[in-house]
Amino acid sequence: MKHKYSIGIGLNLFDARAILLREDGKIIAEIEKKRETITANETIEVLLSLLEEIVDKSSKHKEEISKIGLALGGIVNKKKGVVYWPQTQATSYAQIALPLKDHLEKKFGFGVVIENDANACAWAEYCLSFPKNKNLVYMFSGSGCGIVVDGKLYRGKYGGAGEPFLDPKGKLMSSRLGEFSFLRRWPADLEMVTRAKELISLGKESSLIKKITSTGGLDLRSIFKESKKKDKVSREILREGAFALGVKIAFLINLLNPEVVVVGGGLEEAGDFFLDECISAIKSFSLNESRKGCKIVASGLSKKATSLGAAFIALHQ
Repeated sequence: MKHKYSIGIGLNLFDARAILLREDGKIIAEIEKKRETITANETIEVLLSLLEEIVDKSSKHKEEISKIGLALGGIVNKKKGVVYWPQTQATSYAQIALPLKDHLEKKFGFGVVIENDANACAWAEYCLSFPKNKNLVYMFSGSGCGIVVDGKLYRGKYGGAGEPFLDPKGKLMSSRLGEFSFLRRWPADLEMVTRAKELISLGKESSLIKKITSTGGLDLRSIFKESKKKDKVSREILREGAFALGVKIAFLINLLNPEVVVVGGGLEEAGDFFLDECISAIKSFSLNESRKGCKIVASGLSKKATSLGAAFIALHQ
């Protein structure tokens, strides 16, 4: 009996991954690449490199591969096969259109399905971790979320759902009712790396000082690791980041009343301290009835969620 296969490509906060997935959920082949910077150009380079390698590695199953699924950041217009990538311009964001679908289908000879990264993660968690919970939110690194409603991905009319922020376009974010700049777009790391450097520059003692490179670089994972060793500055940074994320999740819980909220996109690696602080903020700001019975967990699929979700969507779409 011949099996059906799909290829899934997923781009995460720290790395990018390609898998060959069999229809029963078994990963047959896998490739991982580290990500140094996250830009439109880097995204295209990593995608092409991963696709070439996984297609080559999957050659003996070529006839049984149904489609390629790609999951990456940005707003995905599935009908047009275009990804609108956010690009900073002064104090606002512009969208760069990346017409990937047609280009990749011509280059590799397979049908291509493109999905938003948070949507792919949400679908993977729903299919593999929470199949009995039909309403789920996947919080992807604080900047976007994937939403499953009644057992179906909710993408909105043109694929733009799941972006819980405002773009001020240089305008002041305040009104007579108060200040709301808290709803601006956040970087994927919740500005925790920037905050770490700021605290160290103010003279706070921390084991993170030894983790800063000669060029001033600092890896988010270093903050996670030092927090687990109970470094005070690292824990202060995680506490601040978790509070901000928790408030945003509380808003989504009040809006959507989900059964499950999954914290992922790389932030699951921060560990129990980060999740506990996040849950504490959620409890402080969400309505009891909206939160009642809601599971709030770190992603169990971790960095595999994006590529798995992309592959499952490619198999069944």
